[in-house]
Amino acid sequence: MSSPGNVNIRTIVSRGPCKESLHEAVAIAAPLDGPAQMFGSVDFGTYLRSVAKPFQALAMLRGGIGEAFSISPRELAVICSSHAGEQIHRDLVRALLERGGLTVGHLGCGIHSPFSRSEQNKIVASGGVFDATCNNCSGKHTGMLLACVAQGFPIEGYLEPDHPLQRSIRAILELFTGEILDSSRLGVDGCGAPTYHVPVLAMAHAFRNLGDRDFLTRSGLLDRVDQIHDAIDSHPKAFSGEGRLPLRWSSYLRGKMRAKEGAEGVMAIWGAKGSLVIKTLDGNDRGLVHAIPPLLHGLNWINDATFEQWLQEQPPQVRNVAGRVVGDIVVEVPDSCRLNGTYRPSVNPGNGVVRYNF
Repeated sequence: MSSPGNVNIRTIVSRGPCKESLHEAVAIAAPLDGPAQMFGSVDFGTYLRSVAKPFQALAMLRGGIGEAFSISPRELAVICSSHAGEQIHRDLVRALLERGGLTVGHLGCGIHSPFSRSEQNKIVASGGVFDATCNNCSGKHTGMLLACVAQGFPIEGYLEPDHPLQRSIRAILELFTGEILDSSRLGVDGCGAPTYHVPVLAMAHAFRNLGDRDFLTRSGLLDRVDQIHDAIDSHPKAFSGEGRLPLRWSSYLRGKMRAKEGAEGVMAIWGAKGSLVIKTLDGNDRGLVHAIPPLLHGLNWINDATFEQWLQEQPPQVRNVAGRVVGDIVVEVPDSCRLNGTYRPSVNPGNGVVRYNF
C-alpha cells in the first residue's frame, strides 16, 4: 500500500536523449467486487463535462424519447457521443431533428469544425460551411430537445440549470455520483450545457453504478442502461468517430468495457469489472492516452495478449511529421491505495481539493 505522499501517475515525453514534457494524472478504479483504489496522491476533482453524456442520455430515455421518436440504437449512440462530425453523425442528427419537428437552428451547442480532419477537408473542398451538426455535442443537444418535445417542456432555455430537463439530468447525476450538485458545483460546459464539479472518486462511483445490476434494478433503470450499453457497443462509429479515442480503443476493449472521453484530460472506462476514471492535472490528453493500457493491465481488466497488442499498434513513441520515430514516452504508475468504501468525501467549494486518509 502506498503512502499519501506517493507521486501521481507520470507520463514522461522525451525527444532524442532529453526529457521534453511531463504530464501528471490521478486515477481511481472502482471494482464491482472490492474497494476503490487510487493511483496518485490528491483528488482535486474536476467537472464532469462530456463524460456525463451516458447519464444525460439516461435522463432523456426516462423522459420518453425512445418511445416518442422510435430512437434506434445507432441514434442513441450519437446522442451519447462526442462525435467526430463525420457525415454519418451529421445525418443522424439532422434526421432526429426532423423527426421532432426541429431544425439545426434550435441547437444551442454552437459551431466548430468537425474533429475529423478528413471531414473538415471534404467540407472546405466542396465549398460547404460548418454548422451546429458538426459540433461534437450536437447529438446530445438533439436528444435534449427531443426530450423537451416528448415531455411538453419549453424548448426555449433548455440549457438553463433550472429548466425542468436540466433538473431531471441533475437528479440522475446525483443518484449515480452520490453527490449533492448545488450551485457551488455548477459550471457551463463548452457546448453551453450545465456541468458539475465532483471528486474523481464520485465519478468512478457513477460509472461503477452503470455496471451494478442490483443498483440499477433498485433504481428502476436497468432496462434503460442496457439500451445505452447496447447502443454504444453495437455502433462504435456513431458513438465516436475518426481519430477519437473510444473508437481507436474499441478493438482492445472488445465489448467488455467502454470508454468515454471528457474535456480537460478526463477519461472513463467501465464495464463488467467496474470502472476506471483518470484525470490529467494539466488537462492534456497525452497524460492519459498511454497510461490507460498499463492501468487496465495492472488491474487485470485486460490480459497480456491484449496489452501487448495495444502497445504494438499504438506504441508510446514520438513521431515527427514524416512519421519517423524521434522520441519515446514512458509511463510511471504508482502503487495504488485502497479507499475506504464507507467514506464519501466531498469537494471543498473553496479549492476543489479532496484529501483521503489511507
